[in-house]
Amino acid sequence: MGRSNSISSSFSNYLENNPFREVLPWIGGDLQTLRDTFVIDFGKSKKNKKIIFPINKMLSEKFESNYLLGFLELPENVNTLKGFVLITHGLGGSTKRFGLRRISRKLAKNGFGVIKLNLRGAGSARYLASGNYCARCSNDVISVIKYFKKLINLEFKDLMKRNNNVPIYGVGLSLGGTILLNACLDYDKNFRETLLDGLACVSSPLDLSSCSLCIEKSRNFVYQKWLLHRLKNQLWNGFNDEGKILSNEKLRKKIKGLKSIREFDEKFTAPSWGFNSLEDYYVKSSPIFRIQKLIKKLPPTLFIHAMDDPWVPYKATLDLKKESIEKFSFLITKKGGHNGFHSINGCWSDEAVKNWFMSF
Repeated sequence: MGRSNSISSSFSNYLENNPFREVLPWIGGDLQTLRDTFVIDFGKSKKNKKIIFPINKMLSEKFESNYLLGFLELPENVNTLKGFVLITHGLGGSTKRFGLRRISRKLAKNGFGVIKLNLRGAGSARYLASGNYCARCSNDVISVIKYFKKLINLEFKDLMKRNNNVPIYGVGLSLGGTILLNACLDYDKNFRETLLDGLACVSSPLDLSSCSLCIEKSRNFVYQKWLLHRLKNQLWNGFNDEGKILSNEKLRKKIKGLKSIREFDEKFTAPSWGFNSLEDYYVKSSPIFRIQKLIKKLPPTLFIHAMDDPWVPYKATLDLKKESIEKFSFLITKKGGHNGFHSINGCWSDEAVKNWFMSF
């Protein structure tokens, strides 16, 4: 417990001197949310190694040639490696998203090895696995982490000899945080250790139903249309790659006719992952309903959320904060938007996550 307290103390000192403040012209939740869409990323990662992670077929305990694609980015001096960080993207995203690449570079520059992961069906990994990820694709994530632990024991033998406990952390952006939380909660209870050594969730939904209702508000019409367009393309490309869509006009119309993310989840996500209904999927995939009961399975966790997030209501995060769970740290700001937090010194949440990991 002393280790947890020392982390909280050093991190609190950092926060007192570095509160979040919006920067012009990114004022308000919407502009904070959209900022990364308007900015061109000229930064380049120095070292990227492609890793193919074997995973089981959906709803199966068997491996049937399904894989996830990840990219390992290493710091310049591997001998002083502080640990590895697995980063997962949000809904309709991939490792190509600007925010994911930016935080990856920051962590790599500060001594961490970073694994940027394309979830099932996402980005350039579309052809490697059937189906699409969901908020509780825990088996996929657990398989990735188990495989990566074996890999580092093989490829970093000298480092492991000097340090037998190289930590593996996680960063989940938006729904990526929900996915990592669920993976930790679903990790085999027979294992004494937690799946990750630390976890940071930025703008992550803890209650999927409230998020679904929020994104369907009239003010969020453009957001939902944009997200749904990305999800439709993901479905379209997936069925096309699997040899189904060209011969199934009914399926083509079904995808084209989707009007909301809620409808997308009801007709595709929930049934493809074995849930009985949309409500069954939302309840069983919302970490807020399981955290208290399975708290021992979770590592020290940092939750970052803005009150003006237009996509994900902060109430569930605030309710969790009121439980005063010692291993949790919360940064709930008045401003920042959804996965935004853009300040005069760059992305404040990226810097906060980096400093939190370095406080371990």
